[in-house]
Amino acid sequence: MEKNLNNDEQDVIDYANSSEYMTFELGAMKYAIELPKIREILTYPDIITHLPNTEDWVKGLINLRGEVVPILDIRIKFNTGEPIYDSNTAVIAVITEDKRMIGIIVDKVDDVQRLDTSALAPVSDMGSAIPSKYLKGFVRLENNQMLVIMDIESVVHKDELKDT
Repeated sequence: MEKNLNNDEQDVIDYANSSEYMTFELGAMKYAIELPKIREILTYPDIITHLPNTEDWVKGLINLRGEVVPILDIRIKFNTGEPIYDSNTAVIAVITEDKRMIGIIVDKVDDVQRLDTSALAPVSDMGSAIPSKYLKGFVRLENNQMLVIMDIESVVHKDELKDT
């Protein structure tokens, strides 16, 4: 097989090893979460019930169609830059494996992309602001931009939400 200048092994998406991901921004980096884990995308809510004695990245609770949903500002947790709350600020409501719904605040939601997960590189090679235990790896996009795949289960794990 002939290699092109980008050293890509293949230009065709291998659908057996690919999945759809929602991409979003935290600070200067682009991240992604598997689409099946996402329930919906919300604008930053006007009303959040704040919880006393919680970490500063736990913003509080909202009522989402009758379900109480904790809202976590992972920008604060991972110190990805000054958290700005504007028209781009979004909440991604994710469903965990144990069926909890949790909202994570991001700087901006981008779009859905199909990614070849067989090309996932380990995060130890890259130096993200986010510790590698919260990440699955990264892929390089066609424009040579790095897209980091977040392990959302570890980010919102019950142990992460306990009082420290």
